[in-house]
Amino acid sequence: MPCRSGVLAPHLWRRRIPPRRAISSQLGFVLMLVNESIDVNTFTIQGNVIHYSSTKCKRITRSVLASEIYGMVNGFDIGIAVATTLRIVTERLRLPAIPLVICTDSYSLYECLVKLGTTKEKRLMIDIMALRQSYERREITEIRWINGEDNPADAFTKASPNRALERFIDGNKLTVRVEGWVQRPTSFDG
Repeated sequence: MPCRSGVLAPHLWRRRIPPRRAISSQLGFVLMLVNESIDVNTFTIQGNVIHYSSTKCKRITRSVLASEIYGMVNGFDIGIAVATTLRIVTERLRLPAIPLVICTDSYSLYECLVKLGTTKEKRLMIDIMALRQSYERREITEIRWINGEDNPADAFTKASPNRALERFIDGNKLTVRVEGWVQRPTSFDG
């Protein structure tokens, strides 16, 4: 994998709390604006948190994947609004485009998005198709499956979270292990 250094990118980190009851989940994400350097199986970010959320899912969830998808869609809505605003600013200033990178620690969600997995629930298929369409249109630059111990959104969804967000805030830096990703040539044509 080629090394990309000094790329300023909003990263969306998504995490789901396991349901307290069979029908409810807590959804959490954090949006960061970062400089990124990429190594073979890791990437290191340095930057700032620009938005975060931890909310109870209003929809009935019938599967873990359903909660994962709802959380991703919730975070993506904010992420694309920020990325679109940044694109307008960078175009006017004639600066390089800023990619939107989405990270999840859910293998099933990652597989569903990048390897064309499916689900039987119609509402979920609409959400999956919308995310895939954004990926195909290159509104989402990359979707990464990351190690759960390195997911900063964990802090918003667990009683005993990992320390990734704490490490990022204390040191303004975080190294994240990547379990899988699909990297495409960068193109930000509308």
